[in-house]
Amino acid sequence: MELKINKLTKRYKNKTALDGIDLTLGNGVYALLGPNGAGKSTLMNIIVGLLWQTSGSVTLDGREILSLGADYRTRLGFMPQDMGFYPSFTGEEMMRYFVAVKGIKNARHDIDGLLEFVNLTDDKKRKCGEYSGGMKRRLGIAVALLGDPDILVFDEPTAGLDPKERMRFRNILSRIGRGKLLLIATHIVSDVESIADNVILLDGGKAVESGTLAEVISSAEGCVWELECEEGFADEFALLHTNSAIIKTGGGTRLHIVQSSKPFENAFPVSPTLEDVYMLRFGQVSGQ
Repeated sequence: MELKINKLTKRYKNKTALDGIDLTLGNGVYALLGPNGAGKSTLMNIIVGLLWQTSGSVTLDGREILSLGADYRTRLGFMPQDMGFYPSFTGEEMMRYFVAVKGIKNARHDIDGLLEFVNLTDDKKRKCGEYSGGMKRRLGIAVALLGDPDILVFDEPTAGLDPKERMRFRNILSRIGRGKLLLIATHIVSDVESIADNVILLDGGKAVESGTLAEVISSAEGCVWELECEEGFADEFALLHTNSAIIKTGGGTRLHIVQSSKPFENAFPVSPTLEDVYMLRFGQVSGQ
């Protein structure tokens, strides 16, 4: 399977949301990272057919997705930021509703199995209006998985979740990413660093960097530094420089700095993380 994005551009009256993006995606987990307004949601909405591009194309195995129609939609599962669940529907009823919308036949087993997969079996008779944010996200995954699609697109899936639900969500995403194309748009780096096979960095409507997780992380090699320092100095420096973080341990205080040149004589290089790449590209870590 190959989903190819070729010179994709989306223009509005006074804004270019996407500017000539070229990407080729296959099976695996792709993290689409970038600050708010980078174009992530626009790109995803075009991929799932909710928006039309100004120019360029999106093809699946060489065929334009718009020409594939229902054949493409049956292979697609989408989880937007807001699923828009009806508060008076139970979780089970909401699943049945989307089964009807998707035109899936004989889906009783799918509904029961998916609700169990996302750990909502005991809550399937509760109304969606009583669900927590994490429960709604898990129901959203179950809906996206109806019909066993091989292309899954999730837009900011962990926004607003507490740490426990975010961890639960990451575990679920790791399990469903096997043998499928899973594209996850987020600006919360820590939610995808442990599960992504590939990373796409988007900024100003352009794909500024893409590659395997290891390749993208290696691009920050030699740009990440730490030094032992007094707590007061670390506090003052971190206030003035967004590409820095304070690390406090039982042994004292360290300053973590991301920049291309050595910041202080006593600073020593450390191995970069995906979060460091984000800091290097975009100036700060969002969602922290």
